[in-house]
Amino acid sequence: MEIEASNQSKPFVESIKFILDFYFGTIEYTTISTFADQSTQKFDLKNAVEILKSFHLTTLQRTMNPNDIPEHFYPSIIINTENDILVCCKKSNNVMTVFNPLTLKLEALDVTLLSHYKSVLLIVKDSESNSSITSKYTKPWFFEPLKSHWRSYVEIGILTLFINIFALAIPLFTMSTYDRVVPNKAYETLFVLASGTLLILIFDIILKHSRNHILENVSRKLGSLWEEELMRKIILTDTHYDHLTTGSKANLFKELQHVRDFFTIRSLMQIIDLPFFFIALSVIYIISPTMAIIPLLISIGIIAFNLLMQIPIARLNKNQSHTLQTKNSFIFESIQGTESIKVHNALPHKLFSWRNIVALSDGIATKIQSLHVFSMNVSQFLVQVVVISVLVVGVFEISKQHLSVGGLIAITILASRAIVPIVNLSGILIRLKDVGESIERINHFFALPSENTHKIEAGLGKLEGKIELKNVSYSFHKSKYPSLENISFNIYAGERVGIIGQTGSGKSTLVKLLLKLIQPSQGSIYIDNHDLSTLHPVEIRQNIGYMPQDPFLFNGSIKDNIDLSKPINKTKMMEILKLTGLEDLIKKSGQGDGLNVGERGANLSVGQKHLVALARSLVNQAPIIILDEPTTGLDVGLEKKLILNLKNNLSTEQTLLVITHRFAALDLVDRVIVMNEGKIVADGPKEKILQALQNSTQKGSV
Repeated sequence: MEIEASNQSKPFVESIKFILDFYFGTIEYTTISTFADQSTQKFDLKNAVEILKSFHLTTLQRTMNPNDIPEHFYPSIIINTENDILVCCKKSNNVMTVFNPLTLKLEALDVTLLSHYKSVLLIVKDSESNSSITSKYTKPWFFEPLKSHWRSYVEIGILTLFINIFALAIPLFTMSTYDRVVPNKAYETLFVLASGTLLILIFDIILKHSRNHILENVSRKLGSLWEEELMRKIILTDTHYDHLTTGSKANLFKELQHVRDFFTIRSLMQIIDLPFFFIALSVIYIISPTMAIIPLLISIGIIAFNLLMQIPIARLNKNQSHTLQTKNSFIFESIQGTESIKVHNALPHKLFSWRNIVALSDGIATKIQSLHVFSMNVSQFLVQVVVISVLVVGVFEISKQHLSVGGLIAITILASRAIVPIVNLSGILIRLKDVGESIERINHFFALPSENTHKIEAGLGKLEGKIELKNVSYSFHKSKYPSLENISFNIYAGERVGIIGQTGSGKSTLVKLLLKLIQPSQGSIYIDNHDLSTLHPVEIRQNIGYMPQDPFLFNGSIKDNIDLSKPINKTKMMEILKLTGLEDLIKKSGQGDGLNVGERGANLSVGQKHLVALARSLVNQAPIIILDEPTTGLDVGLEKKLILNLKNNLSTEQTLLVITHRFAALDLVDRVIVMNEGKIVADGPKEKILQALQNSTQKGSV
């Protein structure tokens, strides 16, 4: 079947070809025809899915708004009710870039114009991403811990049932006293009823205490599990898809605390006491069916009113969330950049920005609080209306001899207490909307791919250190040009290679690829002939000692910052300190390797921080050592001493990569790779490359 010849089939065919070209390069129409169902002349969505499966692409058909498609599922096909087709390629703010299969062009459309496209065909290259989109809807991080405590919920439910039944004791005792004891002067009956009621109240205290104890344990365990999962997710999220600022990530923990607070004793007590309303209403109905109508109608009014109040509150909460993220990001940046603000006299400008952020945040918070207070005041007013209405109607019921005085008193007590869970429920409904939005924001982050969700192999063991790159390219998020383009080279085990190039030439990106912090957009990376994409990140990093260009030190001792992954003995620590030149610092401090480096290494100089990072990279004697600007911040004498120590102490079996701008560090290597604008422009023996660079510089000066 010549599928490209059919006008009816063209949208599907061109859409499929666009997606196949995205994943595999140019795919011919004849190739697509080979996989098409030859028994039918109609090329529809079902046929398209089968073709995609033939290319080992996983398809997931969902009903969702195109605006909700996660970034890692682009490109995806969207279809409206009239079977019009577009391919979503990327989204920036409220603009969606789509491929139109009729015009064969990319178009930028406002996302509101795509709202009628409800059917989405998500397409992913690896089946593990299936769980990513599934988790977006099932929220396993949230529900799995809840499900694991189901026995506790059963216990709480049973205890609550008895507590609610015991709550009837006082109203029934009151009614019996007025209707039975007082008219008949049955004092023995009074003492029996009083003793029984007191016994019930004692059991009520015991049951409430037991319920609180269970709730405390469940709340504590849930909070601990959720926070641990969020911390794990923040650390393990695939760097390519992680675009949140530090402040926004910190705000996720605030959102989670908001969710956690909702499941604390106070909030849950307000929900689980709701059955008392129905029990009390049933008892009121038994005493007087007419009187039961009053709390029922007013409770419906309270719930309806508070549901209406959710509309403006939800709108404000959405704006408040964005404002709080901006506020947290500003706080983190200002704290981290305190010195820069002082040095550049930027305080007035920063304070002006801060006032605007606080004014906006407080303005929204005040409006939300005002609506909450108004809602609660109206609810409390309606509670008083219940009591007044019950007394007024009760008087007429007594005059008709449909109700006794004791019954009226009991109904008054029951009605006023029964309406309290409804008022609490109304407050919970308002909070529930807010909590639900917090859960959705957290879940959106949880739906991002983690670095260990791809097909991986374990049991790698110790590597020899051979590195091979084949046609590797990489582009950062929303970057117009690739950071690396078609990079290929071989580095043999034990080889010492320097990588030099101008700022922004792609050197640091190359290192991130080797550490599997990011995945190549195209091409393959091999270590000891193992495809890097199939190896577990933990095992890769066990075999690589890495010193970053901008090292991060944690608040703690020098020892804590060097042996991050596992403790080492004193002898080995002193060897590392001597090798890196930190020995003098340790001796002068008088605190040994327990010297506190301060937050982010604030107590150390730039050079000393780099030496600590260097020691960290060497401590495990990994077969591959990557040093990014190893001599930054060092004076000439210390630089020479360090290079000499490294040359004499690094094993000849260790593969060494040195990324540097300083030619002195190239004394460590025998081969040099020169990079420029994401490409390799020279590769060869050190002397030959340096001579060529020198000649090029001299010609340029002439």
